[in-house]
Amino acid sequence: GIGKSTVAPALAEQLAAGVVEIDRVIERRTRRTNKDTIEQDGMERFRDLETRVLDTLRATPAWIVVDTGGGTPLRPANRKRMRELGLIVGLRGSLARVTRGIAATMAKRPNQDPHGDRYVGPADRARRALTDPERVAGYADVDVTFDIGRSSAHEVAQAIVTWLASSRGLRVDVGGERPYPVVVRAGLIDGLGAYLRDRGWNGRVALVTERNVGARLAARAARSLDAAGLETATIRAPSGESAKSLEAVAALWKSLAEAGIGRDGGVVALGGGAIGDAAGFAAATYLRGVRVAQVPTTLLAMVDASIGGKTAIDIAAGKYLVGAFHQPDAVVADIETLATLPSRQRASGLAEVIKTAFLVDRDSVAHVERAIPGILRAEVGPTLSSVTLAVEVKASVVTADPKEQGLRSLLNFGHTMGHAYEAATQYRATHGEAVAIGMVYACALAEKLDLVDERVRIDLERMLAKSGLPARARIPSGAWSLLSRDKKVRAGKVRWILPRRIGRFSEVTDVPDRTLRAAARVVEG
Repeated sequence: GIGKSTVAPALAEQLAAGVVEIDRVIERRTRRTNKDTIEQDGMERFRDLETRVLDTLRATPAWIVVDTGGGTPLRPANRKRMRELGLIVGLRGSLARVTRGIAATMAKRPNQDPHGDRYVGPADRARRALTDPERVAGYADVDVTFDIGRSSAHEVAQAIVTWLASSRGLRVDVGGERPYPVVVRAGLIDGLGAYLRDRGWNGRVALVTERNVGARLAARAARSLDAAGLETATIRAPSGESAKSLEAVAALWKSLAEAGIGRDGGVVALGGGAIGDAAGFAAATYLRGVRVAQVPTTLLAMVDASIGGKTAIDIAAGKYLVGAFHQPDAVVADIETLATLPSRQRASGLAEVIKTAFLVDRDSVAHVERAIPGILRAEVGPTLSSVTLAVEVKASVVTADPKEQGLRSLLNFGHTMGHAYEAATQYRATHGEAVAIGMVYACALAEKLDLVDERVRIDLERMLAKSGLPARARIPSGAWSLLSRDKKVRAGKVRWILPRRIGRFSEVTDVPDRTLRAAARVVEG
């Protein structure tokens, strides 16, 4: 009677999550009301059904809000399973509130109380629920509890989202030889110094940023670093792709030396993907490698460029052709920094989030599609959940294949044609816009090879349209020559990551030129 069934969908809406109500799942499976099940089969049988539903829930990067039955947490095994699946949020209300809730749902409740009474009124049921030792213990075993008071379901849901985003935050660990955390939370810039100090940072720190991000965030980041006892030198790099030139990186090396950055110090990369690449590459090569913390400030950098240790610069022959694997010491993603992004940049980042969802499962695709409007409006809930979804997927892939020897190539879905298209437009298209075209092209190519049904491309194009991303474009003639210089080419053969269905992809080589051109005609409309 506390209001879980009204709070759960409200919370799911604010997080762009799916929702599962255990009581309804049981009714669908038994094809009768839960009241009938309890009265005819007994409470223990009903508790077994609750356990069975929990056991069938599978872990997924997609976010799901589960509304448990009031008695679900009573079994320790159930609570163990709940904790394996995610965070447990408790709701607490007064005797009067719970009494009202029980009274409103009496028609759905069994006439016989589990303690053996023929009939117990709402007030007695509420009192028993709030004082029974078994229930008190079960309800206390949670990650956080929110007092309902007179709050509406929307207000309670908003309080939970605020706690998740600002107070608790979320952490995803990247494994491998040098494991590191990716922390996603609102307001992290102001705690950056304390966080790095707790991770053992000392000595002088170079804060590498560029003009636009620097004007908004550099002073806050520097204050945080200084307050933590980390002597800081702020270094300005060029904006955009210019940061990834050999000349710009040479200037970075010079600035690091002049600032006296030693091996006991490190580099903090504050900005988008270009700054992360350039500062990461400089850190990888200066003094044969100093540690780097990635502090991404764009959606694209948070979900892609900052994770995995791939650092690179561009040369005249092509994009990302010179680089090094240099894993960060930490990735600190402050989602508050996304609020001031231009809408085109926010949409650009969405391309990588959409790509990630298609790599995983339909639940993730559905989650991201629900989240798109909220992300474009910079709403905290959909942004938090979708950034974490994408981070979790990339972290799992990078952990399994840190040097891109196998599984990690999956992340190149849409990148093969996307990078060629981006360079051929002389970077007038953003990275996300180019990846969007690249994904549509990959789907069209898979169709021409009879690998996939066109419904995958239709779903993709619908989500791109919602995001304000292109699904059709003329492919410049220069893109075809650039394909042969792609860094993913092996033995002169271009490797394509093509869909078989959502969640299943294959690597394909030796595609005939006529098939490549036929797929291009789909993209060109």
